[in-house]
Amino acid sequence: MDLARSGQTLRPFRSTPDTRLFCPTPTHDAALAGLREAFAAGEAVALLDGDAGLGKTVTVLKFLEDLDAGVPRLFLPSARFARPAELLQSVLFDADLPYQNLSEHELRLAVTDLLLKRLPAGATTVLVVDEAQTLSPDLLEELRLLGNLGTHAARALFVVLVAWPDLRDRLAKPEYLPFGQRLGARFQLEALSEDESEEFLLAQLARTGDRKRRLLDAEALSLAVAAGRGVPRLLNQLAATALAVAASAGAATADAEAMMAAMAQLGLVAEDGGDELPMGTVPFDPARSRPIDAPQLAVPAAESRSARAGKRRKAG
Repeated sequence: MDLARSGQTLRPFRSTPDTRLFCPTPTHDAALAGLREAFAAGEAVALLDGDAGLGKTVTVLKFLEDLDAGVPRLFLPSARFARPAELLQSVLFDADLPYQNLSEHELRLAVTDLLLKRLPAGATTVLVVDEAQTLSPDLLEELRLLGNLGTHAARALFVVLVAWPDLRDRLAKPEYLPFGQRLGARFQLEALSEDESEEFLLAQLARTGDRKRRLLDAEALSLAVAAGRGVPRLLNQLAATALAVAASAGAATADAEAMMAAMAQLGLVAEDGGDELPMGTVPFDPARSRPIDAPQLAVPAAESRSARAGKRRKAG
């Protein structure tokens, strides 16, 4: 997509997290507010979970970005650690401290020293662990013990776990119980409604300079909302692919035809049934980020989509 041609300063519809395009839908805004409250209240651990593609990572990155400049922060993008020593090494690495050729106990002391040295200034370190559903009970116990550090006036560490919903389910099991009982705040992202999905796409257009909605026409927008299942990542993929299809044809605007081609590329089925062009889509499983086999679900026909788009324009 030619940004200069479209008069934009930033590419919309990214499949990777970008806080510049963060859209505070009700579910994201509630999670963000909850994390801020948990941090201000001195909680030791918070959990943010939800299915794949719902925007967990960008929400927690926005939380980190909005913290006061004096708050130290650490971000671990992956929680694939085989043992506690690897977790501790990753913390030290992100803090730009020596992490090699140390025993597990020495690593633990080094992390403890890092956290406690910040306490006299009243600085609680924020540690975000993404993909936390892979953490074993031993690793969660390591985080729990680090969360004990602090004084009556300030806590040394605030841990935010970002995970799939199955971690929440496992925390009720006996081997996870010590950590589960320490968990002070839990927030879960949900799929967007149709109205929220539309606002999500339009907000990105506005933030990237397309305030007149030149890039997506009304029918393309309606199709994306119907096919996107309320999953932000899938909505972005649909819009970005449709724009690429349109650009390859020399068009500046993605129309219904471009969006239907995008749906086909992403594994969503379009069946040409005549003038009405009825649509069918394959249900999308956000946990696996791909379509699953199931009976087709109806998506509004072209005429009804056009009528609904016209009503939205009049209402706006």
